[in-house]
Amino acid sequence: MIDANYVDLAFPLTGKLLPLDNGYIIYSALSRICPNLHELKNISIHPIAGIPNSNKQLRITKRSRLQIRIPIEEISQIYEFLVEQTFNIGQSQFHLGIPEYKALTSSSTVYSRLVIIRRCIEPQVFLEAAQRQLEGLGIQGNIKLLKKKNGQLQCRQLVMKKKEGTFPIRGYGVEITDLNEFDSIKLQQQGIGGKHKMMCGVFVPSWNSHAETT
Repeated sequence: MIDANYVDLAFPLTGKLLPLDNGYIIYSALSRICPNLHELKNISIHPIAGIPNSNKQLRITKRSRLQIRIPIEEISQIYEFLVEQTFNIGQSQFHLGIPEYKALTSSSTVYSRLVIIRRCIEPQVFLEAAQRQLEGLGIQGNIKLLKKKNGQLQCRQLVMKKKEGTFPIRGYGVEITDLNEFDSIKLQQQGIGGKHKMMCGVFVPSWNSHAETT
């Protein structure tokens, strides 16, 4: 809810290479060391910044962070499980440092690199569903799908794993403009679409570059 006081916990992340599509595997790995992640309903995990390579991998840098957006009153439920902890993805090991606390900042324009809305694959159907979700939150703003430098839509996928195997869920990069201060913060707190713990539907101010490079 809008009256909850959210922050971004930004844990320094050290390691080498992650798969470029890492939303599901990061959430799964963190859940093994912090079971409370399954139960908490109001948190989101940001995409991890790094350097993509031609092998569909993301190289971790000194600036890479694992950022979790969370109400302040729920921090105690994850902090001790994650701070200065290590986790494994395949044969690779990663380490989380001591996090910084970052307050949410209002911006008239915010974006998310990947929003997933169930059963909404075609662009127009997706846009209409996203607009309905905004209206359901009482947020007024103009929504559009982000494009690559070549003019194509930024269409990405989240690869999920189940006992039957892996399957992709497709979504789009989304930008929302003309937000007032209240709606901007509310949207950053609530997000739209699903899979927020897997780095989807997490909105940040537009001064964070969203240019498509891969």
